[in-house]
Amino acid sequence: MRRRPPSRPRPALGMSAALRPKARLLGPTLVLAMALPTSVLYSVGAVGAQLTAALGVSRSALGALPTAVFGTAAMLSLWSGGLVDRIGARAALLTLFSVATTAFVLMGLASGYAGLLAAMILSGVGQAMSNPATNLAITENVEPAARAGAVGRKQAGVQLSALVVGLAAPLLSGLAGWRAVLLAGAPLALFALVMTASTLPARPLGPAVRRAPGWRPARPNRYLALLMAFLAALGCGVSAVATFTTLYGQERLHQPPGTSALLIAALGVAGVASRLIWSRHAAALPLLSPLLRRLAAGAAVSAVLIWAGAELGPAALWIGTVGVGATAVGANAVTMVLIVRDRRSGPLGPSSALLSLGFFTGFVLGPIPLGAIADTLGYGPAWLAVAGLFLLAAGLAGLVLRHESAPRVAPPERGGSLGPEVTAAGRSGSPR
Repeated sequence: MRRRPPSRPRPALGMSAALRPKARLLGPTLVLAMALPTSVLYSVGAVGAQLTAALGVSRSALGALPTAVFGTAAMLSLWSGGLVDRIGARAALLTLFSVATTAFVLMGLASGYAGLLAAMILSGVGQAMSNPATNLAITENVEPAARAGAVGRKQAGVQLSALVVGLAAPLLSGLAGWRAVLLAGAPLALFALVMTASTLPARPLGPAVRRAPGWRPARPNRYLALLMAFLAALGCGVSAVATFTTLYGQERLHQPPGTSALLIAALGVAGVASRLIWSRHAAALPLLSPLLRRLAAGAAVSAVLIWAGAELGPAALWIGTVGVGATAVGANAVTMVLIVRDRRSGPLGPSSALLSLGFFTGFVLGPIPLGAIADTLGYGPAWLAVAGLFLLAAGLAGLVLRHESAPRVAPPERGGSLGPEVTAAGRSGSPR
């Protein structure tokens, strides 16, 4: 009797077979998770003039709304990462989109400042959850080789929301009024809610079980603290560029308001492109901190070009502004790729949230002192201070390199800090 050759063991139904079709649908959902919480703020800014006239809101009160957004996001980032690790990516994204839907409805139906403020606080809740939830969704549902590109695409959603709101708001407000602009995001958030429910599994497939962290505020290890400081310095510089380039172009280069406003659009386009390009490039690099250092140094050169625009003309101003978008904005996505890939920064949810905290802190703190420098000493010292912040970030990236290139030994976690232990998502195949 002829013996039948031993059959080869069938490969387990892993991420490649079970999740790849859904991972293709996951991309737009993650882009919306990053875009919708920030578009709440952009929507209010786009109809600020109509809103102040209709609701009797003062300019100072309107200007306090961004502080409410980023202040809430920064405070909740101490806990949001642990919450995401505890409940999983699917539940976190469902919560995020529910909060975003509520925020848009509150804005659209607001009869006074209290409704706007409540919407901004909810937007801050969504922002605090967006990075840890999307990063965890990527590690649970996207193959390791495709994760860097997925991170870049979803990070580009922030700049993409600014572009979409900026282009659509004038048309929509002209057709249906300013409240239509504020309500427009609600159907998108509901669509993303349905997509999340149908795309993501309740728990990641595989034998690993995620360990739920405690409820104490997360504390970064030294590796993550350096990355937070790096993003804080970048955030200070980027927020100053986004806040003052339009005014600088009008006051020093005598550009018309419409032309100066296009600078922000150029910054946004460059930011979208750079996050896509640099994150994809990062996937092929063994170490990412040298790229971070080069991007920060390039941003410093770009800030000097903005300063030189007063003497060299509008071309230098435009090249410098686009340069900041192509370097500093893209570095944010590369940093997210780094923590998804190298889990020595700590468990993914808390470390993602704390990185966001660093960037939010820089974004909140940057414009006020740099505006004071411009008022007292002039634009020249202010732009040189921005260049100095970017150079500081380049120096911090050099310190990050020491940690990234060190041997990957995993000592035990101590005292609830974000030690280098690997979470379940990291064990399931994160590239090392």
